[in-house]
Amino acid sequence: MSIQILCSKFLGISEVELTLEQVRKYDNKLVEFVDRMLKMIGDVLEVDLTSDKKVKESLIVHLRPTIFRLRYGTPQDNALIDFIKEEYKNVFRASWVISILFEESYHLQITEDEIGYIVLYNQAAIERKKHQYDALVFTDSNMGHAQLIKERIRKFVPEIGELVFVSTHDYKTEDYWDYDLIISSKDMKTKDKRVAVIPNILNKNGIVGLRNHLDDMNSQMIENENPFSPELIFAELKVQTKEECLQVMCEAMKKKGVVKDDFYGTVMERERNTTTTIGNGISLPHGSPTAVNEPKVAVAFFRRTGHLG
Repeated sequence: MSIQILCSKFLGISEVELTLEQVRKYDNKLVEFVDRMLKMIGDVLEVDLTSDKKVKESLIVHLRPTIFRLRYGTPQDNALIDFIKEEYKNVFRASWVISILFEESYHLQITEDEIGYIVLYNQAAIERKKHQYDALVFTDSNMGHAQLIKERIRKFVPEIGELVFVSTHDYKTEDYWDYDLIISSKDMKTKDKRVAVIPNILNKNGIVGLRNHLDDMNSQMIENENPFSPELIFAELKVQTKEECLQVMCEAMKKKGVVKDDFYGTVMERERNTTTTIGNGISLPHGSPTAVNEPKVAVAFFRRTGHLG
């Protein structure tokens, strides 16, 4: 029974911060092992994994029961191993280098199935680095305080690329449509899904709140990797004007729930301000991101003999 408990997940695993605190109290060897592992795999893949706090914490929590499983001869099967080896072959090959670390540090031989689990954590970290977000910090802080916020975000949230600070007096939504994330210490009384309300970004709860918001954004991005839906593809749409065409398409998107009621208005406003024609009979009309619930694409085809003004 003792062995089974040791090989199971750490007690209180849902409280990640508490779990990590307990591990650091008596198992600095494991923390150092994860640091070395991320450095070794990162060097092979030529990508920095050591600055990703999330992957480090996740691996610390995962590897503790893994080490006990290997030590007591109860390795865990991985039903996804064939998929992992095929889909993430480069990361899988790179991750095999840590077998040397396991033998050196714990005198254990890691199995292919257990390597597969580690690959998933590292692949997730690599994906986070690919999805760089441009963020806007909505604040009235002085320059010193703003710099402190900037350094803290840079340290703990590597997915954020460009980071711009804007005073509450200068902020207008329409001026910042191109930003992926808006961080505010106060409720902005808006339905804009980009807004993350973080009362104090400098404390632990602030960073956790920001991380949770980004995790939700990442999950949404994965769910919407395919931007096309059959019901948003119109073959030989029978309309007479561009306005009628866009109205039909926007209405279909609204009916599906991927845009808000005012989306059509923002599309037409942009059409009035500038052309969205890119040549070869192709146009890419689009509206404000603030009127979008999910990133989707509607497509309409017309015969070359027809023409929409």
